Amino acid sequence: MRSGLTILGVGISIAAFVSLRGLTDNLEKSLQSTYKSRGSDLVVMEKSTLDLFASSIDQSYVTSLRRIPHVKQSTPVLFYFYAVKFKQYCLLYGWEPGSYLFDGFKIAGSPLQNDHDALVGAVAAKRLNMLQGDKIKIRGEEFRICGIFQSINILEESGIILPLSTLQKIKNTPGKITAINLRLDCSDSLKMSLEQRQDISKQVQDTINNEFSDLEVKDVQDFVSTPFSVVFSFTWAISMVVFIIVVMGIINTMSTAVLERRKEIGILLAIGWRKYRIVTLVLLEAAMYGFFGGIIGIILGCVMTRSLITAPAVQGFISMTPDSAFVIKSLLLSIFVGVLAGIYPAVKAVSIEPIEVLRYE
Repeated sequence: MRSGLTILGVGISIAAFVSLRGLTDNLEKSLQSTYKSRGSDLVVMEKSTLDLFASSIDQSYVTSLRRIPHVKQSTPVLFYFYAVKFKQYCLLYGWEPGSYLFDGFKIAGSPLQNDHDALVGAVAAKRLNMLQGDKIKIRGEEFRICGIFQSINILEESGIILPLSTLQKIKNTPGKITAINLRLDCSDSLKMSLEQRQDISKQVQDTINNEFSDLEVKDVQDFVSTPFSVVFSFTWAISMVVFIIVVMGIINTMSTAVLERRKEIGILLAIGWRKYRIVTLVLLEAAMYGFFGGIIGIILGCVMTRSLITAPAVQGFISMTPDSAFVIKSLLLSIFVGVLAGIYPAVKAVSIEPIEVLRYE
């Protein structure tokens, strides 16, 4: 019973780590695939702003950035979270009609044509139970769903696309945008090596940073990873507390087991067992606690993550993709924590004096 409860405790702790890290990892991957699927190379936003949704820059920069060498296309975007129905939050995108951001979309219906047209993603349409031709209200204004679109990215399919000027009016931010997506002329070039394309990208970034003091430009990888660095730090802080609890639990169980087996350990030492064999025996048992607890934790963590991403409040924003490397790392981490927790009981085991134990037998 004691061993079973210890394994269950390890499992619950590993489940918390797996679910927390799994959610943040999958959200980061969703954002990265969103930008890469649209063919954007660089993202320009307000300087020193960690939160993308807090970024606000003037739309006039779009024209200025187009004049920079190697910038092929410059496209403004505006983001806005809004509860279309009760607790049914959707990410609203403000895009310019005809933008390259629509490339690769499969639209059942027609693209954006009028100010009060709305393109609804397939996932969002299913969540909101809406079809092409239906009406949808956003902040008191009525929009006609001109089409249902499919994208290769679930984050886009979970959103609603409105004309940029219309979303600016809804947010009461005329002439303001969240960010600017840049597509470089070297991104599709087969004649250039990866190193050459990276050099050109670096030149464009340096030019923008030098000429526009209130703007900040990043490649897609850095742009997505920056806000998640804080989330990852928070996740690791929680995980450290969890692992300390796991270590203390295993130490308690193993110390009690060593105390109860003083006679057996004393006999083994008396008949010639080396101390390293006793240490190996204790550490192996502790590692087994970590191993079986890790397996239970990974299963529970995956179930918890799947339950969270299917909740109405976040459904569609995060897709759960199997990651065997993360599973293996989590299991190895669990075993390592078990072995670490077994060091103290192992030291106590080899400190037993056989003659003292056997004197009373």
